[in-house]
Amino acid sequence: MKFPSIKSLLPLLLFILLLSACHPTHFIVGKGAQEKHVTTQQNKFLFLGLVHVGTAPDPKQMSKQATDYTITVKLTFTDVVLNIITLGVYSPLTVRVVH
Repeated sequence: MKFPSIKSLLPLLLFILLLSACHPTHFIVGKGAQEKHVTTQQNKFLFLGLVHVGTAPDPKQMSKQATDYTITVKLTFTDVVLNIITLGVYSPLTVRVVH
């Protein structure tokens, strides 16, 4: 059985890499962000998200106790690159809070 060469798979892998950072999840707390103060932290996982490492970012603390804010959880380009380089052993997510 002949396997496809790396050169033939490269465009597909690059396309998948570019699409992987396009899936954000948004949470609106209260009325949502009223100003444009942004705080960003990493949520760290191991083994493709099966094991959580450390403490999760606290959106309430990230928003400095605001009552209205927006939370966005997504894979950034850097998160995807780290995931690929470590073959899924280290799988970070970026948590962004706008308040």
